[in-house]
Amino acid sequence: MRQLVPSFRPFCAPGAAAILAAILILGGCDPSVSVLNPSDQYRFSLFGTLNVAADTQVIRVDPLGDTSRVGSQKALAATVRLENVETGTQVTLADSFETIGEGSARFHNLKTTHPIRPDTRYRVSVRVEGTPVTTATTTTPARPPTLRHEPTSTDDKPFLLPCLTRDRELVESANTFTLRASAVESLAAVQVLYPIEGAFSLVDHYNDAEYRKTDDLYRISVYYGADIRVGTPGGDRCTFRSQFVQPHARVAVTAGGPDWPDWRGVSINDIARPDTFTNVEGGHGFVGGVYSDTIQIPIRQRE
Repeated sequence: MRQLVPSFRPFCAPGAAAILAAILILGGCDPSVSVLNPSDQYRFSLFGTLNVAADTQVIRVDPLGDTSRVGSQKALAATVRLENVETGTQVTLADSFETIGEGSARFHNLKTTHPIRPDTRYRVSVRVEGTPVTTATTTTPARPPTLRHEPTSTDDKPFLLPCLTRDRELVESANTFTLRASAVESLAAVQVLYPIEGAFSLVDHYNDAEYRKTDDLYRISVYYGADIRVGTPGGDRCTFRSQFVQPHARVAVTAGGPDWPDWRGVSINDIARPDTFTNVEGGHGFVGGVYSDTIQIPIRQRE
């Protein structure tokens, strides 16, 4: 059974999510589309995931075309529907207009608690006066990642505290734990939650997953020393074990579906192009099917 720490929402940190955000923010406006040169070809940007493991699905929807404004206006003159392509079942997403800061960033998050099924094709459609003008279609993974951390019987590295330092500096190799993720067709995100008193820390480790073709799995190396580093006048150290409200870190690994793009090694400029990674018709952005799972990495006492 998957159990997530409250507020630990997989696939909301930097890394793969930041890449998707780049598609939205940088690629959300084709140079040919502006307030002076509107286009019916690109009506809305869509950004989000359909996660089989999540209770709530969130799709960000923004109208395109008016480059004189920053962010969305409060009124969204459209409805957004989620359709199971295989059964024809449709639900309407609820609009939630949200702002960041003092209104400097404004956007529409469309939400639904409708269950998402594995290995299923879905379509998100933005409708104006009942007519679909922007759509995105994706397929969810058939199963979640299989996650393993077995330092006593394999070469997995444990999570040891206190951290080891040498000449007042953290030793990366000695302050890194590892785990393995298999049954992953495409890797979408890796996030690590450290339940530290007063400041839960969520860190992206998407780029620290190495695919091993011979074993058909990802080996994920987490340099936790850097994640929980505390600078002191006497040198670096890590957060003390006593400051953890739970005796473990928690790792969420998210698998992408069969149409998930492979953007490892691709420059941010290429990613930001509207036509590089998109499955949106009549607009820009990306909506992908994903399936996440979590694993606890227990803290062990360093000998």
